[in-house]
Amino acid sequence: MSKLKIKGLYKNYPEGGLTTEVLKDINLEINQGEFVLITGPSGSGKTTLLNCISGLETVTEGGVYLDGVDFSKFSKKQMAELRKTKVGFVFQQYNLLPNLTLFENIQIACVIACKNDTNKINTLLEKFNLLEFKNHFPNQVSGGMQQRTAIVRALINDPEIIFADEPTGNLDSKSTVEVMENFKYLHQEYKKTIIMVTHSLDNLKYATRHIKIIDGKVVLDEQINA
Repeated sequence: MSKLKIKGLYKNYPEGGLTTEVLKDINLEINQGEFVLITGPSGSGKTTLLNCISGLETVTEGGVYLDGVDFSKFSKKQMAELRKTKVGFVFQQYNLLPNLTLFENIQIACVIACKNDTNKINTLLEKFNLLEFKNHFPNQVSGGMQQRTAIVRALINDPEIIFADEPTGNLDSKSTVEVMENFKYLHQEYKKTIIMVTHSLDNLKYATRHIKIIDGKVVLDEQINA
């Protein structure tokens, strides 16, 4: 069943009287429970595509439909509600607050969504091998552990889709494997729809679908026998 539909999507950036066309007529359907990797060379538009289909950036033309509703036309208030309840984000830079513990960094996502389930936070921390470090601050743990904390934070409010932008870009090979195994776990055990931008083709073995972007256009869209 189609979870996310992208129809006729264009994204332009005006600058100095000129217009740079970054995304050009993107048409995609992403089904419930897919693990999609978006690849492409630097400057291809893959991160811009992720930002547009997740609501972080507005589209120039076209629509982005979540469960049949075009949220590309939502107001800022409507988008804020969508982010609280339906989507989760994991970024390359972790985006953890340095003055909060790992537990508190996750808890703040609950508070924003008007929830606060301490037991659920602890359960997820345990599943991601972070429970004994929950009172540590981000600078007291490794980059891989910070990213796993960010994954728990994205998961804590039970979103329907998790968007990830280069989540292993700052990690060594060992931490990369650990983080990608965590995403695989989210996909298989929690049945989450995951859409991830990555520069690493090695990560394709974790996904069920591969979309490649070059010069703002989809040049490859294939299923993977994961």
